[in-house]
Amino acid sequence: MDQFDAVPIFKFCTADYPERDRFHVWVKDNLCDCGFEDDGYGALDAEASGAALGPLIISGRRWRERPRPFTYSVYRNERRIRLDSQDSFRFTLLLGGRIIGRSMGPDAVKTTGDLFFYDVARINDCTVEAGDVISIVVPRFLLPSHAALLHGRTLTSGAGRLLGDHLLSLFRNLSTLRQQEIPHIVQSTLLLMAAAVSPTIEAMREASEPIRSALLERIQHYIDVHLLERDLTPDRICRDIGLSRAKLYQLFEEEGGIMRQIRRRRLRHAYHVLGDPQRQHIRIAEIAWAHGFPDEKYFYRLFKAEFGHTPKETVENRSGPVLLPGGIAVNNQWKGGASLSGWTLPFGVLNN
Repeated sequence: MDQFDAVPIFKFCTADYPERDRFHVWVKDNLCDCGFEDDGYGALDAEASGAALGPLIISGRRWRERPRPFTYSVYRNERRIRLDSQDSFRFTLLLGGRIIGRSMGPDAVKTTGDLFFYDVARINDCTVEAGDVISIVVPRFLLPSHAALLHGRTLTSGAGRLLGDHLLSLFRNLSTLRQQEIPHIVQSTLLLMAAAVSPTIEAMREASEPIRSALLERIQHYIDVHLLERDLTPDRICRDIGLSRAKLYQLFEEEGGIMRQIRRRRLRHAYHVLGDPQRQHIRIAEIAWAHGFPDEKYFYRLFKAEFGHTPKETVENRSGPVLLPGGIAVNNQWKGGASLSGWTLPFGVLNN
């Protein structure tokens, strides 16, 4: 196969790093706070590989055998969700190990063979007993809105089992794929995903207001499209979406109101602009004004309250490599020199 026709496969191995740093490097792009206490059975020894298939990111993680499973805690809270603004779903197929969730109800324990569904924009609190795993990440807009109702669920339907088999085969055959095959693979994978997350009677019963969820998604999309327009007001949203002012306020009551929602999304957008290393000559006052904050001091105060640091600190920290415990520097490259533009391993994270 022509190397320019092949799908690029990225690889990562903890053996390339000092033992004391391996865990920190491994979980750096996990989007969660992770904790590990040395159990005396040796350092983390694992590898990951994956590929970008159009809008989909597929990755696999393998762990070397050890007397006792490598166990660590994972916690993704609301602050982390606000910071990285990931808006995607993840399907995970466990080939080994176990995951014990602390907030997933009857589906709290995932074991070998389980395929489960995870909304990246929701809280995740679990313990991982590491084993081989395959994950695929898909942007939220490519699946039906009701898919979010299945956060944390194990997919046990026939379609779910077919999707699990498909992911296993797809990952094992990554090295044989050609670029021209990707559109057809993406289409078939998305069809299986949509079937696997189709609402069951139980899920619909638990969804007290499915129409509300769809309406919220539509409004949030509208806000994102017109985010930096100065006339983005509740009255304009009501007019263009076609709902009453009272209904709009009711929908966003739990989030502190519609204007607070707009403000937080503008702050998040400003955060990404300020943190972009490609924008070398940027003035914070101009960014504040462009995002609807004519008062720079007010912008500083809101920004720090939202993200825990000031806009100036965001600019100062954007150009250098991330320093991890142990003093190692991490940039956006992995073994073999392949640049991971748009996503990172080993967890297949979509970068905005």
